[in-house]
Amino acid sequence: MVPGLDGPVYVHRDEYGVPHVRASTDRDLWVALGFVHAQDRLFQMDLVRRLGSGRVSEWLGEDALEFDVFMGSLELDQRYAEALPDADPELVDVGEAYATGVNAGANALPDLPVEYRLLGVEFEQWQPQDALASTILNSWTLSENAPTELLALMLRDRLSAADATALWRWDPGAPPVDAYWDELRQAELGGLGAPFRGLIEFLWGVEVPSASNNWAVSGSRSADGAPILANDPHLHQFMPSVWYVHEGRGGDVHVAGAALAGTPFPATGHNERVAWGVTNVMADYVDIALVERAGEDGYVLAGETKTLRAVDVDVRVKGRKHPVERTVWWTEIGPVITELEGSHLAVLRWNLLEMVDDTGGLFFALQRAENVEDGVVAARDHPSAMSQNLVLADVDGHIGWQVFGALPNRKAHTGRVPYPASDPAHGWEGWLSDLPGVIDPVEDEIHTANAPPDHPLAHAISTAYLPPWRHDRIGEALQASRGHTPATMEALQRDEFDTHAVVRVAELLEGVDGGRCGAILRGWDGASGVDEVAPAVWAVLQGELIEEVLADRMGESGFEVYQAATVAGRSVLDAELDHFVDDRVSLVEAGLERTCARLESELGPDPRAWRWGTLHPLHIRHIFSDATPLLEGWSLPDRPWGGSHQTINQAGYSWFNDDLHATWIASLRLVTPLSDVGAATFVYPGGQSGHPHHPHYDDLYAPYLAGRSLPLWFDDEDVAAHTVSTLTLLPEAP
Repeated sequence: MVPGLDGPVYVHRDEYGVPHVRASTDRDLWVALGFVHAQDRLFQMDLVRRLGSGRVSEWLGEDALEFDVFMGSLELDQRYAEALPDADPELVDVGEAYATGVNAGANALPDLPVEYRLLGVEFEQWQPQDALASTILNSWTLSENAPTELLALMLRDRLSAADATALWRWDPGAPPVDAYWDELRQAELGGLGAPFRGLIEFLWGVEVPSASNNWAVSGSRSADGAPILANDPHLHQFMPSVWYVHEGRGGDVHVAGAALAGTPFPATGHNERVAWGVTNVMADYVDIALVERAGEDGYVLAGETKTLRAVDVDVRVKGRKHPVERTVWWTEIGPVITELEGSHLAVLRWNLLEMVDDTGGLFFALQRAENVEDGVVAARDHPSAMSQNLVLADVDGHIGWQVFGALPNRKAHTGRVPYPASDPAHGWEGWLSDLPGVIDPVEDEIHTANAPPDHPLAHAISTAYLPPWRHDRIGEALQASRGHTPATMEALQRDEFDTHAVVRVAELLEGVDGGRCGAILRGWDGASGVDEVAPAVWAVLQGELIEEVLADRMGESGFEVYQAATVAGRSVLDAELDHFVDDRVSLVEAGLERTCARLESELGPDPRAWRWGTLHPLHIRHIFSDATPLLEGWSLPDRPWGGSHQTINQAGYSWFNDDLHATWIASLRLVTPLSDVGAATFVYPGGQSGHPHHPHYDDLYAPYLAGRSLPLWFDDEDVAAHTVSTLTLLPEAP
């Protein structure tokens, strides 16, 4: 018996454990989705909500204390309560129904997931606001340029405005670093406060996520005359996957797709008439502001003297009898992130803290969208603390694109480096309006891949886009044919040609001999499959050159942050390298020599053994697997993997690490033909279940490795034909 149901609900699971819900009302659908999410992903959902609310120390102890102090100071529960009276009542009802289902699903489990038992903790009842945790975390982790601002802050004594421009201007259309930086970097600041350090260690770790693809072609470019939509978000992948695939019908809602665990709405998916997908805009909606101090507890903001506000935080810590009491100091624009020392304070300014987020309202509206225009209007009307490219297609033949998100309208600064918030000339003035978007473009295709849009607001939105290597290759492929099919879309998602490498290698090797490694790169055609040698040489060479150019200049800690925040395609090699190097030829010659020596040391003297897949395996770990060798089996086995940061099939790596393991990957692939949305396909590495050793814990890994996609059953007859088991949920007796 499940409380809150209006009638019986049937959950049909297919051969891959995907639930297909059949309910008589939409409210019953949301209850049932909460139920199945809890069955399959309870611990993961619980961990996400604790990260979003600053309650991790109750599970993990002292290691999470500072993170919890910072998150607790954001007072997000209070913000939610204040916004609740003005919220859409229907959306509030969805949240309550979903929470009811989560709690019922948790209570129905014969035992709590094994992670609870290992930690010695219990599950606490799910609350409607807990679903907001994913938005909070993604708002932070998907923001762009904040790591660059932090690095500038750390290196202010070493990094002039000219240096910063040369280091980060891989987009020649982007503005130079603000001229005021040469003066502002002389400000005296205390060190980063412990709570903020806790935030960046937990939510940035040592790698910053970067990428995704989505595109749509209209019927004039497809073989069957109807649009096709494709989406493959690229994320730093763990086990279990961030995605949970479901399909369900209830009342006037019939939807299928991939939702973030702990949320009811698919972020990428389709209903009976409209398909949608998202990619990161790479927008910059987080700033570091410097304010002058005015006495012990005062500061100057926009020319006016203000008083710091003390936010007291109580953190319950595992193993401690009493909560830890801490204080975080706040300005009117955000929390102070440095110690209260020196002439200035650094303040974190984040759009989430100055708005009422309605990301849930946006995706709720998509469930009922009748056409592309409905989706575009929803994106414009529902402010979000995240910024995404929403691409849509509908059964009437339309395609569309809309950038959404609450993006600051900066008065005078670019956002590239911290800004002088005490000066009235600088700051935020509301939000940008008329964000980029289009319906039915003349090209008959739309594609986004984290590159700058061709729009007047492009560099007001961000100065930290990814270069257009993937973007342009996708566009060329889409425009080259008028016979696209779902199969060609899936093949394009798996493309491993590295245009960036082809161009950059030719530039760097001009006038260079380079010995064996130089010869290998000269003979490279850009293919980046597992058996290729040149991609291994190229990846190692880039790391060697970057270290030679910047390590001494930045110092150990600064260079580590730079490595963690840098990817191939937007490093110093792609910016104004000659600003830092007098003799490029000698630099590259020496780098090639060190590259050959490293590869020979690691993989042997025969260059034929320097295969990219050996150096660059797919590496997907369970979040706790490094805690003890006993949990090694919870991770997926490493497999040789191709691609790079700049291939459509993104497979990123970090020079911060001692290895080049692929950790940023296509976390999901979904393709939807609008001629028959019931023929949509999906795949992701992992499985529907979050329970280690469950049959559906990792059964999607093999098809993912093989480049196969699986049907996302939608129509009743297909669901019936592929049902392996059925769970019936009954309402409580009156």
